[in-house]
Amino acid sequence: MNPFIQQMINLKINSLTKKELMALAHQHQMPINDEQASKVIKVIQSEPIDIANRQQLDRMIHRLQTEVDPYVSRLISQLLNQYGHLLNQI
Repeated sequence: MNPFIQQMINLKINSLTKKELMALAHQHQMPINDEQASKVIKVIQSEPIDIANRQQLDRMIHRLQTEVDPYVSRLISQLLNQYGHLLNQI
């Protein structure tokens, strides 16, 4: 993937707000409530995310599973997988 595109995606993920996450989940028909969205944002913002680092993404999904709940972890994983073709190009 183009390094500029990768940097833009990283910037978007790292600056994602609760409102944007809820809108994205709604857009993909994946229900998430306000409390769950807050917890997800807290995990995402706990460290700078690099989409090229698959181990980091797996660790984030695991943290979501343990710190939020397995259902939300699956939703976030599904959202990421919908864009997996972009992640695999890195």
